[in-house]
Amino acid sequence: MRDYQPSYVKLALPKGRFLSPTANLLAEVDLGFEGYSNKARQYRLQSVRLPYLSAKIFQEKDIPIQVAVGNYDLGICGLDWIE
Repeated sequence: MRDYQPSYVKLALPKGRFLSPTANLLAEVDLGFEGYSNKARQYRLQSVRLPYLSAKIFQEKDIPIQVAVGNYDLGICGLDWIE
């Protein structure tokens, strides 16, 4: 069985109220992004561990739109922005 490796995966990550919990969650599953913190000044991030994984930081309200139009593969935001 061959290992599947995606060509590229783009994440839309939140700033604001969900930034710290999301950064902690990603770090716990070993998918942390260097520079993803409340003090960060950069908005485009590259995974240290997985070269095919990148992310951009958005306001929560913009994340569902970015995923819906296909600009990003996965986004993390509050349920209040999805309903």
